[in-house]
Amino acid sequence: MNSAVLLAEENKQLRIKNQRQKKKRAKRRSYIATGGVLTVQEGLDLSQIADEGLQGRVASPEVTVKTRAPRTCSMCKSLSHTARTCPTKQVSN
Repeated sequence: MNSAVLLAEENKQLRIKNQRQKKKRAKRRSYIATGGVLTVQEGLDLSQIADEGLQGRVASPEVTVKTRAPRTCSMCKSLSHTARTCPTKQVSN
């Protein structure tokens, strides 16, 4: 008796999940074009308009190039060498 109730509840939950999956799959299949077929010229015009819009956004902000700080020794902060070749490290050994 209990197993029948448990199976019925599990079956109900699986059906609900299945319906959610079906709705999710149906959403992904929505179509963008809703006005018939585009001609070649119309497609070129639309892509040209999109390119012009992108050029306006890309060209406006100035591009800044980040430069790295010069290498320094992590032991003595000197610019002439790195920690691997630091003279103070060799003295302490």
